Amino acid sequence: MHMIMIRLVVPRGEQSAASDVGELLRVHFTPDDRIEHLWARSTGGGVDLAFFLLADNEAEALLVARAACQRAIERTPRLARWRLPDS
Repeated sequence: MHMIMIRLVVPRGEQSAASDVGELLRVHFTPDDRIEHLWARSTGGGVDLAFFLLADNEAEALLVARAACQRAIERTPRLARWRLPDS
């Protein structure tokens, strides 16, 4: 199992409870993602996420976690203006 930390950047003026963001992300997880647990914490200007997932290596785990975040951003109107730091 790997733990991957990712920060979602929240647009200025928007806020959301970490638990809400976690739920919005979870709806878009697929069994193939092999995400076992997600922890979320709201911070100034973003939401910190810790993904716990099964993967063969850390690089694969990072790709899966980022893809899950991007999928949720693209499919959830409430997250439409949110982004991953380097996207």
